[in-house]
Amino acid sequence: MNDDRKSSPHPAEERPAGVILVPAPSDSPLDPLNWPRRRKNRILTVLCLAAFAGAIAPLSGQLNLAPQAKLYGKTSVQESYANSAALAGMAFGPFFVAPVAHRLGRSSVILWCVLGTLGCQIWGAVMTHADDYRAFVLSRLFAGFFGAVPTVLGPRVITDLLFLHQRGRAFTALHMAFLLGTIAGPTFSAFISANAFFPVEFWWTVGLLGATAILVFVCLEETGYDRDDPPRNPALPQAWLANRCATFFFGHRVVLPTTWAATAQMAVAPILIGICPVTLIMGTFTLISFGFYVGMNALVPVWLQRSPAEGGYGFSLKQSAAFTFCHWIGIVIVQLVGHRSNDRLPLALARRFNHGGWKPEYRLHVLWIPSLVLTPIGLGLFGAALQYHLHYMVLALAVFLVTIGALASVPVTVNYVVECFTRHPAEAGIVVGAYRIVYGLTISFYIDPWVAAVHVGWVYGMMAFFAVFAFFFVMLLMWKGHAIRGWQLASVASSEEGVQVDDGDRDKHRVVHHGGEEGREVKREEKA
Repeated sequence: MNDDRKSSPHPAEERPAGVILVPAPSDSPLDPLNWPRRRKNRILTVLCLAAFAGAIAPLSGQLNLAPQAKLYGKTSVQESYANSAALAGMAFGPFFVAPVAHRLGRSSVILWCVLGTLGCQIWGAVMTHADDYRAFVLSRLFAGFFGAVPTVLGPRVITDLLFLHQRGRAFTALHMAFLLGTIAGPTFSAFISANAFFPVEFWWTVGLLGATAILVFVCLEETGYDRDDPPRNPALPQAWLANRCATFFFGHRVVLPTTWAATAQMAVAPILIGICPVTLIMGTFTLISFGFYVGMNALVPVWLQRSPAEGGYGFSLKQSAAFTFCHWIGIVIVQLVGHRSNDRLPLALARRFNHGGWKPEYRLHVLWIPSLVLTPIGLGLFGAALQYHLHYMVLALAVFLVTIGALASVPVTVNYVVECFTRHPAEAGIVVGAYRIVYGLTISFYIDPWVAAVHVGWVYGMMAFFAVFAFFFVMLLMWKGHAIRGWQLASVASSEEGVQVDDGDRDKHRVVHHGGEEGREVKREEKA
């Protein structure tokens, strides 16, 4: 085994001055919280790569609609149903796959889902006959089914590995990797297949997924650890190959013992979390705000490639691919800003207004500018550009603004809901992911009647007003989040509210953890 598997850093190395470690790490070097930073970063990097590759695959044919429609004898809108099928798989596949991770391990499930996505890409690539349309759509459905799993299991890994004050950056990196994949897939595939037969847009992803599977096998580790009952943790093989085989091939030798009844409870947990008031409120905001971005993104190729006589811009496939770089620029900005603000701002609010005491609602204040300002302006500008056929750069600016506004909300909303259900982070992530996608996957089916009823400008103008309205749900949680979280079902309720995350200028501090950590005392060590 590598040296970094045998040693653990002093926890103070993980803590900026004044910040208290939450949750409190155990004394064992087997506790993932005590693993060296290099080991944690390696696992998170491979996890982000798996999320990226899993997102690339289902939507890799999003832009190249014309040759597929011609082959299958369908319209461009009908061909876009394959993209809707991919989104449906991303939304609902994790509900079925994630519970298995409690018996077989998160790392094992991620590896086999990456391989399942690889198989679906080969399946889609060989659907080259006129009567293969339904099978092609099914290949996109199952590619999304497997491809989203690394992202929805990621919150569990993040909460296993990292302290509360580090999670915002990690959630940002994970979800930006996933969202970048949803953009990179169509972009790269369009450039690759512009002068070739369309299946090549799937074949190139096979190599990426194969390389990802190898890295997952080499680097990913099981992170589950019971700090309350250390002897309950399984003994891990020390030899590298034996450890890898135990992790990925021989059942649940590296996973905490569990029963089928407990697995069934985990399968039901997303449903129970989904009907809690705090999830319904945050889910409604996510459904509306991010759903408009998904719906806009799914239909941008249709608007760009339609002829000017039909209200489009007559773009070629390569031009449509180049247009997607407005998404790329937006996602880079979101990553840079989120890395600096998604942890710092909530911690600063806790220090300023609650004497260092934590409330999950502090994370929501990151959303004021992206969700209340940028998203509505971008949607309105998008509708105006299509209504009055403004220059395509105006359309690009609109997409850029909506991209920043929508994507900035993803890690924040997932992190918030996860911290409202700390015992079920993966299940909470599944629910938020479903809310995030479900509206966008349906918009292809009714966008044309909507445009016919009110014209395209007002379609997106209405979306802008709805986006402003949706932010009132966030404001409600900022105002009354503590009381609303009190209405949770007891079987899934847990949070970290009340823990002390910052002790200001004091050298020592003793606190009592409440919420999900109720009854536990943590002694803060002297600052270095």
